[in-house]
Amino acid sequence: MSLEDNLNAVRQEYLRRMTRGNGHLLHQVETFITSHLGKMLRPRLTLLAADTLGQASTYRTILLATAVEMLHNASLIHDDIIDHDLTRRGQPSVNARWDNSVAVLTGDFLLAQVMRILHEINDPDTTQRFYLTVEAMVEAELLQKSEQQSESTYLRIIDGKTASLFATACAIANPLYEDFGFHFGRLFQLRDDLTDGDGTPFTADLIDKEEATLHAIKHTLPIHIN
Repeated sequence: MSLEDNLNAVRQEYLRRMTRGNGHLLHQVETFITSHLGKMLRPRLTLLAADTLGQASTYRTILLATAVEMLHNASLIHDDIIDHDLTRRGQPSVNARWDNSVAVLTGDFLLAQVMRILHEINDPDTTQRFYLTVEAMVEAELLQKSEQQSESTYLRIIDGKTASLFATACAIANPLYEDFGFHFGRLFQLRDDLTDGDGTPFTADLIDKEEATLHAIKHTLPIHIN
């Protein structure tokens, strides 16, 4: 199967799990979320890393990629509440469309689905990896709220909020690609900050360093991910 076929399988698994909730309001919110799925970059990386082992089309990989996307979207919903953002991907955020309480509960519902998937997979190492990633994301969010941003603090925030999940997306499929995922995620966030005007005086220099680091890592891997 092609990457797009496998990604579509992830999308269908996501939709299936998000449309089995009970209650009219939950169904409305679920429909709203699933109709605005983004590029699904993180599950793409899971599929690509798994493909290097010939495992991209297995049900286990599809479940892992689905869990990665659900965790990502849960974090976005909670971030929108924290940052008082009213739009997401060109559409009203969940907290803007409804309210903060609905958004919190929706994010929690997504996290519950992640836990359900991890229970089904029944792999303690993978479960631990997801828990540590959530821990890193939360700590980075708190760090962003509490400390002035030096270069080192800025990187710690990016690493926790973004790079950690990219690293996990790759590592759960093929551990050899963990460093690639981490630095890919770091570079992704640096470029996003620069584009959105959220960067710092040292963002551009960090981008140059990360591009060089990522280029070097790619040439150490048995199969390149572009």
